[in-house]
Amino acid sequence: MVDLEFAKLQVHLEAEDTAENALLDVLIRAAYRFAEAHTQTRIAPTQVVLVLDRFPVNSNPIEVPWTPVRAISSLEYIDQDGQEQSLDPETLRLDSRSIYASIYPQFGTSWPVAIAEPESVTITLDVGFAEDDEPADITAAILLTIGHLYENRESVVIGSSAVELPFGVKALLADYVITAVG
Repeated sequence: MVDLEFAKLQVHLEAEDTAENALLDVLIRAAYRFAEAHTQTRIAPTQVVLVLDRFPVNSNPIEVPWTPVRAISSLEYIDQDGQEQSLDPETLRLDSRSIYASIYPQFGTSWPVAIAEPESVTITLDVGFAEDDEPADITAAILLTIGHLYENRESVVIGSSAVELPFGVKALLADYVITAVG
């Protein structure tokens, strides 16, 4: 995970400058957003919320639209009596063997019945790579992006020619790109 001190090494910034630190904080967030958009992968560790109108039929899976999923934090639903209920995340099965994870109910059981109303099921998930588990090539791509944005602070550069490095940002992220069809 690229933090402020790591980014300062990339741009060779040694002095403690509040304005430059604030700029680097913005560039770090922008670099992560670019990498996540380019790869369709959640990189920075965060929590996301999946809201459903109902559970799947029987024990069919809930497909998660983010990757990678590290854990299920919580699952709440509104039962047929209008009461909020929780399922213990430890009783749920998270199958993360494919690109996108699936959530199943406990072995031998089905999903409970939720009220037939919009937003009756809410699942909170921990997604992205763990703090110490971010792949080195993604970290390198983040650092390259930060360096580029730091050195080129305007949207147009006049008077210089540029060539994309063969082992640049997109090449470093290539193994993580998820191609969507449709």
